[in-house]
Formats: sequence, structure tokens, C-alpha cells
Amino acid sequence: MQVYYFNSFLRSFRKLSRQQQDNVSKAMADFVSCLENKNTILQGMGLKKLTAYLWEIRSAIDLRIVLTTDSDVLNFVFTGNHGEIRKYIRHNK
Repeated sequence: MQVYYFNSFLRSFRKLSRQQQDNVSKAMADFVSCLENKNTILQGMGLKKLTAYLWEIRSAIDLRIVLTTDSDVLNFVFTGNHGEIRKYIRHNK
């Protein structure tokens, strides 16, 4: 599986605290591992479809990761809280 990081993801990731960055990194690694091993996505990840092409997984109670996927390509698009994600989606339709 190929994993890419949009510039919007990298910018939003850098704004997070060290603890939040660790949580996001762990959630992403767990998600990629599930996909690569063809395991069931854990309910705790909170996988949710946001738009026709954007998905969200949970990193912490108030922190989410937005991604897209297409066969063997996974793109991490953005990370932030609920309000930041809604704002990102509104401005990037």
C-alpha cells in the first residue's frame, strides 16, 4: 500500500501538540496495518464517510484524521477537531 500526505495534512499536523501528533501517528499506523493485513477496521477507529470521496478516522475523542483511498493508495488529507474538519470540507469542495 502506498501512503501519501497532502500538504494540508502536513500543515495541520505541525500545528498539533506533541501528544496530539503521537495520537495521530498511532491511529494512522493502526489504520494502515488493518488495511495491509486485510483485518476488520476496529470500531474504536470510528471510520466514517464524510463525502463521496473523503473518509474520517478517530485519533482521540476530539481529534480526527481525514483521508481518501483508492485501491492500494491511501492519502492523508487533513487532521483536526470537528469544527476544523467541517471548515476544511466547506473550503475544498
